[in-house]
Amino acid sequence: KVLDFIRKFYYPEEALTIGIAPKDPTPEDEEFSLSCIPTGLSVVTEDSNGELVGVLLCHEVDNSTLPERKKETEDIKDAKWRTILTFLHHLEELSSICRRLDVPKGVQFSVLGVDPAHRGKSIGLQLMQKAAENAAEKGFKAIGAVCTSIFSSRIADKLGMTCVASVAYSEWKDSAGEVIFHLPPPYDQARCYVKKLL
Repeated sequence: KVLDFIRKFYYPEEALTIGIAPKDPTPEDEEFSLSCIPTGLSVVTEDSNGELVGVLLCHEVDNSTLPERKKETEDIKDAKWRTILTFLHHLEELSSICRRLDVPKGVQFSVLGVDPAHRGKSIGLQLMQKAAENAAEKGFKAIGAVCTSIFSSRIADKLGMTCVASVAYSEWKDSAGEVIFHLPPPYDQARCYVKKLL
């Protein structure tokens, strides 16, 4: 149910996915997105018919494991997923939620999707608020988000999160100096947000 939803309402608009051909998500990407569900940190909202209208998938983040994860990424066979993960690791390094906010672990808002028919109702903000409450209840002291579009960035701003780093897509290049993510406006940069929970 969740996979069908994000295939329909998240991936077709997600900058890192559509910025590299082919524009479809890789199986490894989908597997990574869904891997966090058992932690109980993710939240969804449904309409009166029990149909999903919004999904926010959240991962536990521990920056101390980043060097090991970066090394593992080098062995990933799928070039697109390897490229995306390399970029995400770079952003994690820049934001460094655990070191920056002096916490052992945090919760990362990873995938946010809302059915277009229900947009304009602050569903994205409500999902982030609920996920932040869940994180606090489970003992986490910080939340973070990598916002790959201006739309998710605006929601993070409304939640009172602080933008601590950003990378323009036009500046992220391969070893030959070629731009990797080819995106139309309004996709301009990926922004990293953090917030300490009380």
